[in-house]
Amino acid sequence: MPGKICILGLGLMGSRAAARLVACGQQVVAWNRTSGAATQSVGRFATIAATSSEAVAQADTVLMFLHDAEAVDDVIFKQGAAGHFRDGALLIDMGTNTPQAARQIAKQLPPTIRFADAPVSGGTIGIEKGILSIFLGANSEDAALVMDRIQPLGRVSHMGEIGAGQATKLANQIVVACNIAGLAEGVAFGEALGIAPENLLAALKGGLADSRVLEVMGPRIHAEDFQPKGRATTHLKDLACAFSQVDTGENGLEATKVARSYLQQLLENHGDLDHSAMLLSARENMSYQKNNFPQKILERAVNK
Repeated sequence: MPGKICILGLGLMGSRAAARLVACGQQVVAWNRTSGAATQSVGRFATIAATSSEAVAQADTVLMFLHDAEAVDDVIFKQGAAGHFRDGALLIDMGTNTPQAARQIAKQLPPTIRFADAPVSGGTIGIEKGILSIFLGANSEDAALVMDRIQPLGRVSHMGEIGAGQATKLANQIVVACNIAGLAEGVAFGEALGIAPENLLAALKGGLADSRVLEVMGPRIHAEDFQPKGRATTHLKDLACAFSQVDTGENGLEATKVARSYLQQLLENHGDLDHSAMLLSARENMSYQKNNFPQKILERAVNK
């Protein structure tokens, strides 16, 4: 078993990663840029370091759950943590960045530090249960070691060299965003035709529309429980990373553009809710009044 594992970033995912690893018998030292409720909660079962440098100095493995590449640059390089790692320590970025950012981090690190990018999918439920999908970008000589260290968090797929994990995660975020947007539109459409969301969601199970998104997001949509488990701002940031990778021109990533617009509208009108709250955007964007939409549908059917 490796020595202490360090976690940098105690947001929705990092705090749960700490709890999961401790439950699996690991010693955890953690650090967060703010000392809010999540930090205090983690402090009940893990060591809280005063600085990021102090945190990494105690660990053989360091997991980063930081918001973006700018946060990584600040914590690891500007704050000087890079100079306090143990020789041979393993640094794993489990947040979502671009492939280029992953390779740049690796390039800037001292040569005695191993690096991998391993962003995750599955949200807070996945990390609590240890069933995340983890997309690993790592040199072949480091891949087995990384997979062993993060195995308690979920299923690890080695996608290629450094940066490949991030590329896979961005593709994942496109698929997830489009699925949630489609589910939101379907529910809003059904409502307009008089179908209760709970009845529609139950009817879709087992058919071709069934999916992990339906399984996880359906109950949130039914209950309209939009407390963040996957923040709209985070998903929007991830889609921005995806758009930065390709020249979309006039017609690229069209479905993703719709999902992005739903997330933007959600933030503007309702704040940083769970991404399942795209339902609210879908309702607002309907080009008809709910009460007369069924009649319009009937008129179109008769006129065909």
